[in-house]
Amino acid sequence: MIINDLIDQYKVLEKLDKVPYFGWSRENVPYALEIDGNGDLQQVVALGDTSAKKPRNMVFVPTVGMRTSGTNPLFICDNAEYLLGSPTGGDGERAEKRFAASAELHERLLENVHDETGEAVKAFFKRPPQWEKAAQQFGADWEKISRSYFTFMVDGRLAKDDPEIRSAWDNRQGNHPIDESVMRESLASGKMVVPAATHPAIKGVRGAQSSGALLISFNAHAFESFGQEQGSNAPLSRREAFEYTTALNTVLSDRDRVNHLDNVTVVTWSETGETTYSDVMDVAGFGNNLFAAPEATKGNKSEPDGRGQMLLEQIESAVKALAQGKTFDVDRVTLSPDEHFSVLGLAPNAARLSVVFYLRDNFGSFMKNIEQHYSDTEIMRPKYDTTKHMSMYRILRQTVNPNSKNAAASPGLSSALIKSVLRGSPYPATLLDNVEMRIRAERDVPPDKAAIIKAYYLRLSRLRPIIANDEVANQKFKEVLQVDINEDSDYVPYVLGRMFSVYEQIQKAANPNINTTIKDKYFNSAAATPSRIFGILGELSAKHLKKSSMNPGARVNLTKELERLSIRIGDRYPDRLSLPEQGAFQLGYYFEDQAQYRPKKNND
Repeated sequence: MIINDLIDQYKVLEKLDKVPYFGWSRENVPYALEIDGNGDLQQVVALGDTSAKKPRNMVFVPTVGMRTSGTNPLFICDNAEYLLGSPTGGDGERAEKRFAASAELHERLLENVHDETGEAVKAFFKRPPQWEKAAQQFGADWEKISRSYFTFMVDGRLAKDDPEIRSAWDNRQGNHPIDESVMRESLASGKMVVPAATHPAIKGVRGAQSSGALLISFNAHAFESFGQEQGSNAPLSRREAFEYTTALNTVLSDRDRVNHLDNVTVVTWSETGETTYSDVMDVAGFGNNLFAAPEATKGNKSEPDGRGQMLLEQIESAVKALAQGKTFDVDRVTLSPDEHFSVLGLAPNAARLSVVFYLRDNFGSFMKNIEQHYSDTEIMRPKYDTTKHMSMYRILRQTVNPNSKNAAASPGLSSALIKSVLRGSPYPATLLDNVEMRIRAERDVPPDKAAIIKAYYLRLSRLRPIIANDEVANQKFKEVLQVDINEDSDYVPYVLGRMFSVYEQIQKAANPNINTTIKDKYFNSAAATPSRIFGILGELSAKHLKKSSMNPGARVNLTKELERLSIRIGDRYPDRLSLPEQGAFQLGYYFEDQAQYRPKKNND
């Protein structure tokens, strides 16, 4: 399914002139060897953007394959070792062999090309290697430059653009008879094809080899079946292999639409090739520049440009409209909720790539699930916290040590979170586990972690009871999974959390300059075993309330609040709280802690 969808995407991108034709690839070719009709090198010409340290000139050239070792020349476009015989790394013998192999390749493919450019290139290779002239032009920089790709230029025109040379490359296979004994049924089209032995490499996946990694490969007998070798184990024609890898490399090369969540590289594309769909998904789902929240953009994308800022301003309306099945205009592009949309997650695995997940649905369904995610993670926050919605990237940051520079989420969590958000399924249990570990380590429940706890149990409660075998407790638990504090709730774990916050407020009121509070010493144990801790907290608060330094008004208010909550607990504290009950405790603490900063209502 993935291969077929990528092949379909290639055909769309081909019509939009965004991908090369079969047998061609898009590469950085920053230099041209200018030669005359006799094949004599005149100079090396820099192409494209030369303002940076390394010139950049992305153009379509005959396919550049994955080259590891041995001698494997490329046509019309190659490095200086092959085209000029330059002894890169000081290995003159290897350079001579590679220049000779390149000369043989060009002589064979250009045998029937007799125009000016073709004759000039053939004459070039009949001459001795001319690398010294190029090296003299660049001096000490030549060793570094020689590793770049070069092409030929004749009379001011690039050889790769010459119609005769292009035709020679496209027809290089000729009319050789096909050996029907090696033909297999294509996994993509179902037609009989000659399987490609190997497939082009995929570039741009974080953590994979910079030269590229393979999505489909069989490089050992242990991976082969029924006597088939290499690509015959997953038959695709050379054209099909080219098309799916070219489409994937094209979407991976668009850095503005590639997301990296820890070890997972995520790419998206729409059926029509319109990139605005990916822009909306990136902002709405993955948190790229999400409402300009600094933490959401950290390590993932830069600050929004003009178009990005416009997306930020439109994103809420876009998600809402598309989720309701309506069209929406973004940057003069009309987005349809019925547009088929794909989300592919890849992870590096030595020289191969692993498909972590592949999701395909109409765009409106994805937006509906993202809107549900917004609703589930919504929570009352402090005034200084302007966060509107929690992106997936921001959620993952809550599972790692904030003081660690290279901290990453636990393996598999990134992909599980993406799938749960985009499918509308329960959040992964590992998300809750990791957040709880951070709360125990930090002894605090900040807004983001409180939002995750609330969202996790709220989404799970729609499928099954959270508190098993106790319908009353389960209903009370669901009632505390709200955006703001539920002051009417008498659910004991929730009330205990609120009480703990009041105890802490009493301590702070009695000791305004205190640095270490009861939260630092008792929070975790109070949430797990209340009966062991709350008696101690009660005695401490009694002493704190007697301190003369406490503001009389604060003493009255806190005492009344403590009395109201104590009545709801009853005459006995629970011995232990389960993990869901501890979540309710943490939410109670968070909401009560936030409530103290709001203006008090006048009660009769």
